[in-house]
Amino acid sequence: MKKRTDILLLMPSLAGFAVFFIIPFVYTFYYAFTENAFTGKFAGFDNFVALFGNRYFRLAMKNTLRFTALSVPLTMALSLLIALVIAKFAARIPLVKSAFFLPVILPSAAIIMLWNAYFADFSPFPSLLLIFLWKYGGLNVMLMLTALSGVQGDMLDAAKIDGAGSIGTLFHVIIPNIAPTLFFTFILSIVNSFKIFRESYLLYGGYPDESVYMLQNYLNNHFMKLNYQNISTAAIFFAVVVYTAVAVVFALEKKWSGSVW
Repeated sequence: MKKRTDILLLMPSLAGFAVFFIIPFVYTFYYAFTENAFTGKFAGFDNFVALFGNRYFRLAMKNTLRFTALSVPLTMALSLLIALVIAKFAARIPLVKSAFFLPVILPSAAIIMLWNAYFADFSPFPSLLLIFLWKYGGLNVMLMLTALSGVQGDMLDAAKIDGAGSIGTLFHVIIPNIAPTLFFTFILSIVNSFKIFRESYLLYGGYPDESVYMLQNYLNNHFMKLNYQNISTAAIFFAVVVYTAVAVVFALEKKWSGSVW
């Protein structure tokens, strides 16, 4: 009886998951391998060939990968540096932590209003990069501070006794101990780098400068044209690229953590 009750309680969640995730996922593959939504004729890999031949898709992919390749390492490095400084000098001042976390909860419209008021002369690509670092760096700082608080003091004292300096302690004691959190913030930063489309759209619209024309712009514009085949094909290709990169990073992190521990 209890098992039946549990199943009944799970039914709404399972139905919602199927309607909003499973079915669209299946239809994405369906559209990617058909000529159009009306005939449903199998097209093989013709949609992928047409996609790779599209100049704007190649431009969008190049800009998206360039932005992610620059923004993620920068925000990771800056967040770790800020977290180390706060942990050492200002750990007991709550307002300092709140100041870094505040941009995360600010609406994108408010951020763009401030940016247009004071930094409107900045070029498009540096503007989006700085907005990303300011908005999402604070979340990484909070996560890294939590991880740093778990580093045992006796390990740091032992490193000092053994003659390790600040750099040696950082790379041989602190970073290995917070490696899982660093990996998590790395993945989170990649995901957040795709969310910059909101700020980009508010700043420059659906057809921005070519330096910031990214995959989200491409998908949004083709969605407005009801070009489902193109959207589905681009989404599948980009998902494969992202999942492959995450899998490689995960394997490297697992191998490194295994060698450390």
